[in-house]
Amino acid sequence: MFEKIISEKNQKIKYLKKLYSKRGRREKGKLVLEGYRIIEEALKSDTVFEQMYMSPDFFNSSEGQFLKEKFLNKENTGNILIVDKKILDKIADTVSPQGVIAVVNEIKYETGDLFKEKGLLLLLDRIQDPGNMGTIIRTAVAAGLDGIIILKGSVDIYNQKVLRATMGAVFKIPLLQGLALEEFFELMDRSNYRLLCTDLTAERYYYQEEYKRPLIIAIGNEANGLDERLLQRSDYRVKIPITDRIESLNAAVAAGVIIYKLTEREWK
Repeated sequence: MFEKIISEKNQKIKYLKKLYSKRGRREKGKLVLEGYRIIEEALKSDTVFEQMYMSPDFFNSSEGQFLKEKFLNKENTGNILIVDKKILDKIADTVSPQGVIAVVNEIKYETGDLFKEKGLLLLLDRIQDPGNMGTIIRTAVAAGLDGIIILKGSVDIYNQKVLRATMGAVFKIPLLQGLALEEFFELMDRSNYRLLCTDLTAERYYYQEEYKRPLIIAIGNEANGLDERLLQRSDYRVKIPITDRIESLNAAVAAGVIIYKLTEREWK
């Protein structure tokens, strides 16, 4: 039941290496997960696992036993492979890999999974820092948003740095990735959603508006903010107060401030 691999030339190892590239992931419709925590979170979701690669030590550990049991109880297409630790360490993206890597099917969402009657969505425009992207996704999940739309030009949400920063949150919220701005406007035109844009040059502060749902919160690029076309389409254009000692807020911090303002009634 458990195949042992001791050579880097093994075809399943070569296949795993290819999935570490963005092109390889997209061609196969897969993504790679590293480490116990994120794999545990993925096993709690509807994610379909293809393979799980474990070092001998991890395979025999209590954490390894837990993941094995969860894996074998799910609908999976492959099996568990026991791989020499040196091979896994060489493949892994993290400096100190935990001895476990999983390959899972990419999760596909439709627009109907996100757009709700009185929903609250997040739109990310060219967010490029992996840490920011991961933190924003975690914040959206924590606050109970209905979904996230990620425009072209943003960092790939399935690269290792983003996945680590989400700490498993990426499996807990519907996501649409890689939409062109024109595609987003088409979605807007077919819906009754309003658009809230954050903009340093706005006249009103975020706490001065009375927002109506359904609503999309737009957060822009770390250096350049939102595309001007989004600002022109906005129903609400607001800013967050900052002192003159700094030019702008971190994108993830700005997203958190606005998101929790919009959801504050739900926590009272």
